[in-house]
Amino acid sequence: MTFVIGVDGGGTKTEAIAYDLEGNELARGSSGFANLAVDIAKSIRHLWAAVQLCLERVERKKCLAIYLGIAGLESMTSRQAMEISLRPILPAPFHIISDVQLAHTAALKGKDGILTISGTGSVCLGTLQGKRIFTGGWGHLLGDEGSGYWIAIQAIRKAIGEEETGQPVSLFSQKLIDFLGVSKRRHLISPVYSSNKGEIASLVPVIVEMANEGEQHAIQLLHRAGEELGKTTLRCWRKLGFPKSITLAMSGSVLAQVEQVRTAFIHRVKSTIPQVKIVIPKGSVTKGALYLAQQQKRIGL
Repeated sequence: MTFVIGVDGGGTKTEAIAYDLEGNELARGSSGFANLAVDIAKSIRHLWAAVQLCLERVERKKCLAIYLGIAGLESMTSRQAMEISLRPILPAPFHIISDVQLAHTAALKGKDGILTISGTGSVCLGTLQGKRIFTGGWGHLLGDEGSGYWIAIQAIRKAIGEEETGQPVSLFSQKLIDFLGVSKRRHLISPVYSSNKGEIASLVPVIVEMANEGEQHAIQLLHRAGEELGKTTLRCWRKLGFPKSITLAMSGSVLAQVEQVRTAFIHRVKSTIPQVKIVIPKGSVTKGALYLAQQQKRIGL
C-alpha cells in the first residue's frame, strides 16, 4: 500500500504520520521539538527520529513523498543545510515547508483561503491563485498580537501599571500574583524573565476564568485579543487583493478554546468581509501532506 508522510515539526514536539491515498492513518511517530530558531542540529535529529518511528510500521519503499512542516523556517537560511543532512537518510522525495503552510493546506484541504492561528504565538497565512501572503508571525518580541503570550503579557502590564500609579492591588492583579507564585506586584519581573513563552501563556486560563466571572478588564483584554487577530487577518486579505468572498480557517488553542477571543475575532472579520466562510479544522495538520502531494501531482485523490 503506497502512502505519504506528513511531519509537523513544532516548537515543543515533532509528529510524523503516514497516510494511505484515501487519507487513512497507517502509522505515526513522535519526538522532540523541531524549531530551527532554537537548535538546528537537534531539530534535524528530532525530525529523523519521528519519521523513523513512523517508517518502522510500514513498508518504507512504498513511501511516495514526505512533507516536513517546520517551525521557524521562514526566518532561517538553513534550508540547504537541512536538505543535505536529510537527503541520505529519508527513503523518498521530501519537501521542506513551514509548519504554517502545512497547517494551512490541511485546514483548507489544499484550496485557497486564509488560516489564522493563535496559540502561544500567532500568525496568518493566505493563498489566492498562486499568491501566498503571511501577516503576523513576528515572534513574541516583535508581534504575535492576540496570542496566548500576548494576552498574558498585557495582563501583567495591567498589574505593573497599577503599581506604577500607586493604585491598590486589584482582584485582577492578585489572581495573577497568586498564579505566578510571588508575593507582590514588584516581584512579577522574576517569573516573566525566567519563564519560557509557553509558561507565560499558561496564564490565559486564569484570565478566561476571571472573564467568565465578569471581571471587566479580563473581558476587555480577551476582546482586544480577538480584535488584534482580526486586524492581522484583514491585512492578509487586503494583501491578497480584496477577494469578495473567501474561506477562513482558524486554529490554535486560543481561538479553539477561548470563546471571547473567537467571538470578537469573527465579528471583526465579518464586519469587513460579510461573505467570509469560516471553518474550524479537525484532525492533525500532518494530513496537509495528502493535499500537497495532490497539488504536485504525486498522487490522485
